[in-house]
Amino acid sequence: MKCVLTTPRFERRLELFVRRHPELTSEIKRVMTVLARSKYPTNLKLHKLGGILKGCFSASISYEYRVIFIFLESDI
Repeated sequence: MKCVLTTPRFERRLELFVRRHPELTSEIKRVMTVLARSKYPTNLKLHKLGGILKGCFSASISYEYRVIFIFLESDI
C-alpha cells in the first residue's frame, strides 16, 4: 500500500473544497484510499496529463472534479 503525501497548500485547498462541497467528502476519501491501494485503478478514469502538467496524473472524484497527483517510487 502506497503512502499518500500531501502539501500544506493541498490541505488548505481540500479543506476549502470540502466546506463548499460537503456531499463529496465520502467520495474524496474513497478516491484517496483506492489510489493508495492500487497503482492504476480503472474505476477512477485515471490518465496522464500533458502540457504544463506533464508528468502528473488525474483521477476523477465526480463528473466535474478531479484530483491531480504524481506517482513516486513508494508514495503518491
